[in-house]
Amino acid sequence: MQHEPEDQTFQLQALEICEPDSSFDPQKPPESGEEYLMHMFYERKRCPAVVTKRPSKIRNNTGNTTLEMLDNPELPPFKCLLPTPEWRSEQVKSFQAARSQVLVLRKELANNNYDQSGEPPLSSDQEKWKEFCRNQQPLLSTLLHLTQNDLEILLEMLSKWLQDPNTTADLLQDVWLARWLYATLVCLHLPLEPHVFSTLRYIARTCIHLRNQLKEDEVQRAAPYNLLLTLTVQVFAQNDFKDYI
Repeated sequence: MQHEPEDQTFQLQALEICEPDSSFDPQKPPESGEEYLMHMFYERKRCPAVVTKRPSKIRNNTGNTTLEMLDNPELPPFKCLLPTPEWRSEQVKSFQAARSQVLVLRKELANNNYDQSGEPPLSSDQEKWKEFCRNQQPLLSTLLHLTQNDLEILLEMLSKWLQDPNTTADLLQDVWLARWLYATLVCLHLPLEPHVFSTLRYIARTCIHLRNQLKEDEVQRAAPYNLLLTLTVQVFAQNDFKDYI
């Protein structure tokens, strides 16, 4: 199976990790996993030794992030939409490299006495979060301020937006949603609590349902769903989904 390049897919191609060169534009949103890693290198160099409080953009409200149970998905109708073993291996390698960079940054912050527990709680108001995520890139300067609880709430809301019954999500078009899903998974602390695995499984089921709606020749549109499914199985060890990749 051939996977053609597609610059809107968050991580369609295999990645080579390299530092940004003179042509790098930090204002341009990352359009691939490689560009996301380059942004990580860039932000690491600019990360302050002591991190101050984040702006109070979204906080101090409550909301319901209950996820809708999905039926067990059917097996994919077109085998050509499934990722190759080589592609899966490259995506896992790239994801783990991104996680390693996050761990390095967190250690550097800890060495400079950054106390994440002092951060104010964020809002679980979904509309405020959605507006924020649509209009902001998932930069490390934002994500490293989030506690594990914040990240878990965010992942639940991302899952609900992916399942939104009023719209049909297309991660090739809704690039912001694909980026935030990927970046949130990169930044989650391990090991995960059982309820976080449940959220991951909701995301996986939704990806399978959405991929099953694609036509036989829509390989590029299948790529972001394949990526999230690959990470669910091969990084987060939800092996009962392996038949879907």
